[in-house]
Amino acid sequence: MQRVGKRRYSRQFWKAYLFLLPVYILLLVFKYWPFAMAVEKSFSNWNGANVDQFIGLGNYLEAIQDRDFLGSLQNAFVVLLVYILISVTIPFVLAELVFAVRSLKTQYALRTAFTFTMVVPGMITILIWKWILGGETGILNTLLKSVGLSAWVHPWLGDAKTALGSILMVGFPWIGIAMLGGMPFLIYFGALQSIPGDLFDVARIDKVSLWQRILFIDLPMLKSQFKIIIALTMINALQVFDAVFVLTKGGPGTASMVPAVHIYQQAFNYNRMGYASALGVSLFALILALTFFNHRFMQETDKLD
Repeated sequence: MQRVGKRRYSRQFWKAYLFLLPVYILLLVFKYWPFAMAVEKSFSNWNGANVDQFIGLGNYLEAIQDRDFLGSLQNAFVVLLVYILISVTIPFVLAELVFAVRSLKTQYALRTAFTFTMVVPGMITILIWKWILGGETGILNTLLKSVGLSAWVHPWLGDAKTALGSILMVGFPWIGIAMLGGMPFLIYFGALQSIPGDLFDVARIDKVSLWQRILFIDLPMLKSQFKIIIALTMINALQVFDAVFVLTKGGPGTASMVPAVHIYQQAFNYNRMGYASALGVSLFALILALTFFNHRFMQETDKLD
């Protein structure tokens, strides 16, 4: 009986499924097919045009010995750790502060201001920070000179010691990290609003302090949101490209090199499309493994509770 019911349900809404067909076609053409092609070409010495020679695992063996690629992975993990730290702290604290505002109009105005970064193109943010962190004419160095701190003037993007740290500054004060906009704040704030009001009423009756409420009510109720934010941050941080490419192109030297920029250079600067495909597939496998680990780790913490 259940199977018959399912068949009737499917037949009844077959027209609705047709609306999903263009989406699946676009995904197949622009996502899954290029990915499958990249996996195939990762086993070849392919220049994107007339050279296409099968070399087996040659590209992958070269990748594990590629110092530039391994160094870019180290930089990517630094970016990953910093972005995770930012995304689980500052947007959450701001969400708590806005949620504590009693006036709905003020709350709405603050929420709109904090999520406005989502409608600003990320490239604009990056270019503004390129202007701020520029050399002698950069806003930061000009400001330091004007307040008598000329000794602090520094080529922030041109020094190997400060290039990666300067890139991590993009988006300060990090209401939402540059690549996710105000999404972390919005997710946390929406989750706080979905917590049953009875819990807050009981907390007030029991005279629970703000810190106790956050620790024993808010944080446990927002575990799913933290898992989502960490997963999104992890995926985006390991694939970061635009900020690094625009600000430093991975330089000076390889001080701020990240995997996506290294892959781009191998593909379009050196016409090593096959090797770039192998690097891309390796990066995909790493992101998939870390995402799976994050999911399992969060599940285990849920079980302990």
